[in-house]
Amino acid sequence: MKAKKVFMALAFTVLLAGMSYGAEGDKVLARVGSSDITEAEVLEFIQPFGQQALMLYGSEQGRKMILDDVISMRLYALDGEASGLDQTPEFQATLTNAKRAMLAQAAMRKVIDGIAVTDEDARKFYDDNPAMFVQPERVHARHILVSDDAVLSKVQEELKAGKSFDAVAKEYSIDPGSAANGGDLGEFPKGVMVREFETAAFGLKNPGDVSEPVKSQFGWHIIKLEEHIPESAVEFEQVKPQILEELRSQKTQETLENRSKELEAKYPVERF
Repeated sequence: MKAKKVFMALAFTVLLAGMSYGAEGDKVLARVGSSDITEAEVLEFIQPFGQQALMLYGSEQGRKMILDDVISMRLYALDGEASGLDQTPEFQATLTNAKRAMLAQAAMRKVIDGIAVTDEDARKFYDDNPAMFVQPERVHARHILVSDDAVLSKVQEELKAGKSFDAVAKEYSIDPGSAANGGDLGEFPKGVMVREFETAAFGLKNPGDVSEPVKSQFGWHIIKLEEHIPESAVEFEQVKPQILEELRSQKTQETLENRSKELEAKYPVERF
């Protein structure tokens, strides 16, 4: 499992490294000494900082701030070179490791560039694994939650007198998540609610049915069934994007692992 995570992380790094920033990448934004700073260099500089940095770069003030940082970095690089810091053993070791990492990314990108997953592959996976694409049985229900017997009796009286369930829930329910919506809990499968509540909710048969009071750790519930939805298969089109992504991920993983084995046979490895 650990090896798989490492390979996925490496593959993701390779994909990031292959991102293109468009035709404006060669645009010169500044010059330090005799060396230009291009937009591609600035974008490469902010890439590790993620989406927030890209959003910052979208404003004039943000672009100026980021460009100032790149200029400052270039100035310090020139100063370090003039001081001979690039000749120290520590720097040379870091440079060697950075070169290895970049070469590894380039080689991995070359390996996975040809990977393709088709809609037909996704459809076959869907057809071969029907159990993975089942929407479980679920109910759509409302409830009124109260904390004591006196309020429970009042709720029962008003429901019996014909007051709407929604209105009673809004007035008396102490459930902060559903009271304002007339007690609406939405749809839920088995295994989500507390046992007593679940048994009563799934025991209701017809839309509009209202349960007897049910006691749970939260208080007294009165439940109204809106809809009972049987188990059903999820349509292929709904899950196709996720299947394609998963198959692409699996294929990338397998391709990188197989290539690693080939390389280990080609370049002997000793583990100490």
